[in-house]
Amino acid sequence: MIKIGITGQSGFIGTHLFNRMSLFDGEYSMIDFKRSYFSTENELNEFVSKCDVIFHLAGLNRDKDEKNILDTNVLLTKKIIRAMKKTQSSPHLIFTSSIQENNNNNYGLSKKECSILFQDWIDIAEGKYTSLIIPNVFGPFCRPYYNSVVATFCHQLTNDLNPQINVDSTLKLIYIDELVDFMIDSMNQK
Repeated sequence: MIKIGITGQSGFIGTHLFNRMSLFDGEYSMIDFKRSYFSTENELNEFVSKCDVIFHLAGLNRDKDEKNILDTNVLLTKKIIRAMKKTQSSPHLIFTSSIQENNNNNYGLSKKECSILFQDWIDIAEGKYTSLIIPNVFGPFCRPYYNSVVATFCHQLTNDLNPQINVDSTLKLIYIDELVDFMIDSMNQK
């Protein structure tokens, strides 16, 4: 049985991934994760040491202080790397990055920096690392004005608000169930 941990387990993508993987009772054992583990070194170490695979989804995507997004996401990544070093663990690490990775904003810069940190760690630890570049995600339980432009647009339409298009461009979208399938497939690739 493969032991799976998901940081950001209670977030939009994490909840969908956790719920789907929990359906495969004989195939996957889900290792519980709580946000507080990032504040308690021993709990994070214990979590990391139990996992064969870690999906790193935890992070900050919105904040009034834009710099806080960069600082927080990089700090969480460094904490996971430190826990893997301390416990001499080398789980298959799957990091969800973003199409924002190549944009010059704090969210995109944080995703790029985290990806570099994980790649540097995996080169030393000789483990397995997968970085997934995720487009705009939509589906049940998205929050308007937070994690989905689709949810925001739908919310505005259903509440008789006037949706505005700030930048007229093509959006790359993925439905949450399709993303979860892709994430599980990426774990199973050799």
